[in-house]
Amino acid sequence: MSAARESRLTVNEAAREPTRNATTSSLKPNSSNPTEPAGKIGARVETHLDATLWKLKAGEIGLHDLTPALMGFYSIGHSDGIASVAPQLEQALADRDRYYRAAFDPRSPIKIGPSHAELQATRRATYERGAE
Repeated sequence: MSAARESRLTVNEAAREPTRNATTSSLKPNSSNPTEPAGKIGARVETHLDATLWKLKAGEIGLHDLTPALMGFYSIGHSDGIASVAPQLEQALADRDRYYRAAFDPRSPIKIGPSHAELQATRRATYERGAE
């Protein structure tokens, strides 16, 4: 058995241990658990999740070591982070290319002619006069 799998089995067994001795009478129906703040999902596992996050960021564990649910949270956060900076990144890349072309493009600059509105006015005047 691999060391990673053995480690996960040990962690899973340790997680199950407190629930083996628990009784169902300790929790009353329709009452909140006093150890968990109301409205905070995951408050019981916050410390462990935080430690797991920093291990993941440090490279001590990989995404393959996470459960599918935790991997989903991480992947969604990563995707949202990339999507939130995508417009700025696209603008920065376009600016980079534009500035490079302006500084190092050996071709002569394009001569700016009349605007589209001026061309349309010239065409309209030409067609109104007719072919002379």
